[in-house]
Amino acid sequence: MSLVTSDILIVGGGIAGLSLAAALGGRRSVVLVEAEPDFAHHTSSRSAQQMQPTYGPAEIRAITRASIPLVRDIARSMGADILSPRPLLWCGFGDTAIALDDLIAHIPGVTELATAKALEMLPVLRSDSLVFAAVDSNAHEVDVPAPLRWYRAEAERTGARLLAGAPVTRASRTGDSWLITAGPHQVSASVVVNASGAWADTVAGIFRQPARGLQPYRRTVVIADPTRIVVDPGWPMATDAEDTFYFRPAGGQILASPMEDTPSVAEDAQPRQADVDTILSRVNAATTLDLVESRSWTGLRTLTSDGLPVVGWGDSERSFYWLAGQGGYGIQTSTGIARFVAAELSETAAELPDDALDAFAGLSPSRF
Repeated sequence: MSLVTSDILIVGGGIAGLSLAAALGGRRSVVLVEAEPDFAHHTSSRSAQQMQPTYGPAEIRAITRASIPLVRDIARSMGADILSPRPLLWCGFGDTAIALDDLIAHIPGVTELATAKALEMLPVLRSDSLVFAAVDSNAHEVDVPAPLRWYRAEAERTGARLLAGAPVTRASRTGDSWLITAGPHQVSASVVVNASGAWADTVAGIFRQPARGLQPYRRTVVIADPTRIVVDPGWPMATDAEDTFYFRPAGGQILASPMEDTPSVAEDAQPRQADVDTILSRVNAATTLDLVESRSWTGLRTLTSDGLPVVGWGDSERSFYWLAGQGGYGIQTSTGIARFVAAELSETAAELPDDALDAFAGLSPSRF
């Protein structure tokens, strides 16, 4: 069994772990281990591929706003268009219990939109059931594979060693170092970063760290074909104001989700036909698309009870660091959080601008 030595061991090769490995940029030696035979296998590859400054709790919205310029910087370095404008249209249907005034009051950045204008933007909406509309004009679609490729390439370019097929099975503390068994490897590291997504509490147990109450929830996405309408790729993304579904163009098809939050064990989640049928029914009731399923997938959104990520030191020795619970927001938050965590692990957080530090306030595990 080979022995690898590093300053920092990152457990988890999804978007959280990969973005951190890239953000550390060679300032400290890094090894990243991933249990699956490839990286970004679970939730990171099964997202709706959006960055929406009006989606999620206030803290998530602030981190999203801080992350968008960083993703643009990555796009410039790649010479690629990672972000594409895709306004988010908030829709109130039928006898919705949520009033437009409440929506606008609680979600800064959302502006009222006349229903006639909403129908111009998205003509497949059923005019007889649309009660009100609002829009987030600063939302973007994200070419998720592009930043994932960049994170991996940047991490490797700056010296990080990335090991797939290496689940952590054993850990012990000796002096100032951890000795970890990960698949066929042994790793010695001063600091362990727990970026293992739905498995974060389980991994913490291997390191004899208390669990943080992280709960995985199912979230299904369907790619569907409209039978009556030709999809305009320039349509906005639409979401029900009561969070019962969303949909957007995906090429000539429609990507949609019932936004279910069904508790799950940590697993390689697979779609359930009942959830697929639910989203098709909901979108077809609100639109004239008459969707039929083409394919589907299910990811796990791993959340704390307050919906905020767990980011920070988990022990007084500063040997175990949490980077978990980004839930369904990881695509829009991971770049900013990784920059913050890299600065903290490198003891350069004081160099971050005040507005960035403000965006990450309140994420520490100490709140539990």
